[in-house]
Formats: sequence, structure tokens, C-alpha cells
Amino acid sequence: MPFVVVVAFVLIEFKPITGQSSYNYHFCSGSSNDTTNSTFNSNLASLLDSLSAGASGNNSFYKNDLSGIFGLFLCRGDVLSGSCQSCVEIAAQALRNRCPSSQEAIIWYDMCMLRYSNTDFFGVMATSPRVFMWNVENNTSPDDPDINALALIYNLVADVPYTALMYGVRESNGGDGSQQRYGLVQCSRDINSTECSSCLAQLTEDIKQCCEGKRGWRILSPSCNLRYENYSFYQQQVASPQPAPSATPPSSTDK
Repeated sequence: MPFVVVVAFVLIEFKPITGQSSYNYHFCSGSSNDTTNSTFNSNLASLLDSLSAGASGNNSFYKNDLSGIFGLFLCRGDVLSGSCQSCVEIAAQALRNRCPSSQEAIIWYDMCMLRYSNTDFFGVMATSPRVFMWNVENNTSPDDPDINALALIYNLVADVPYTALMYGVRESNGGDGSQQRYGLVQCSRDINSTECSSCLAQLTEDIKQCCEGKRGWRILSPSCNLRYENYSFYQQQVASPQPAPSATPPSSTDK
């Protein structure tokens, strides 16, 4: 995704999230000129409507292109269809409001990610733009990188690229072993297992720079994401992938 490389450091105290999916961050890039504004905005509105419609079909992942604009959404692997649809609809409306006439944009919520571009990015692994978010509180020993946390994430990173949903969660004892820790890893399903593995490898390198010793953190990118918390933030039952419904136009795909 040809965004200017920007890294956002967001200091935030995470809390367990219930109900409506929470907004994390967004990027906008480029702007259509005055002569093409109306046509581009009309085509973009149609694309965003098609993505919202795709979410209504029990899909956790869906991609489509209309009139030279490419878009997709990815819901977190454990999110049920109703929550996925709601998140995608909110994300689509948010991009309309936050990125008017932008040629490219991406937005992350807790439960979903939605992106579009006037350049075909399907199947292209992208780790930029990236967003780093972490709990402002350190672990009891701030100089301790929490080896159990790193092992938890590394084990997920090794396994997730080869799963059907390219999604995985795991929990383990963290720190001194007295508390549970929770990890989540996911890749966008427009890329293959090799690209997923490469994307996750790049993000795990960032852990050392931003997040060691933190009670909770996440790293978000267009093609993959990591999350680690000291509370359970996901459903234990992973949502099952649904059969692909027929889509209009034929170029749209879902999983």
C-alpha cells in the first residue's frame, strides 16, 4: 500500500473492551483533483457500500474492486458475524468522514480493519503504515522483557500463517507465573502463508523497540497485526469461515 511511511506512537491505557468495537487509528493519503472528485467519490461510496454488504453475508474477510478502486475488510478471527458487520459499517462510515476524497485510506478498530486504494494492493504484503499502541503502565519489573510474553507471541507467529484463517490466540502464565497473559496474531487473507510469515516477522522485530516490559500492547499494519494483554480480550470460540456467497460484480471475493 503506497502510503508515506509513518509510524504512530500512541500511549494509551488499555481496558477490557465490551460491546461496540473501539476505534484504534487511521491513515489517509492522496486526494483526487477537482475534475475527478465527483466521479471518484461516487465510485468510492459504491465500493464502501459493497464492503458493508459483504459483511452482511457472514464473511470475516471480503475484497472487491469497482471502477479502479480496490478495497477489503478483515474482521478479527473470533468475532461473530453480527459484530463483524457492525464494525465494517462503522469503519466504512468513518472513512467517509475522516478521509473525504482520499485516494487511499485504512482504519483499524478492535474488531475489524478496512482499507481501500486506487492502486491494486490485493495479494501484496504491506507493513506500512504501522501503528504501535501500548499500556502506559510497565510490568512489575520494567527492565524485564517478560520472556513468557515473547514466547507466547513467537509461538503464535510460527503457527498462524499455516492455519485456515491465518488467525490464532493463545494464553500463558506471564511474568512470575501468577497471572495469565493473552496473545493474538492475525494476517489479512489476501496474502499467502509465506507473505504472512514475513509480515509477522517484521512486526515481531518492532516489539523490542516499543513494547518489551509493557502490560499490554498491539502493533497494527495493513497485512498483519499482533496483540498482547494481561486480560482476556477475545472470544474463546473462533468464528467459523462461511461458504462464499455469489458476489456482484464477479471480481469481488470473500472467505
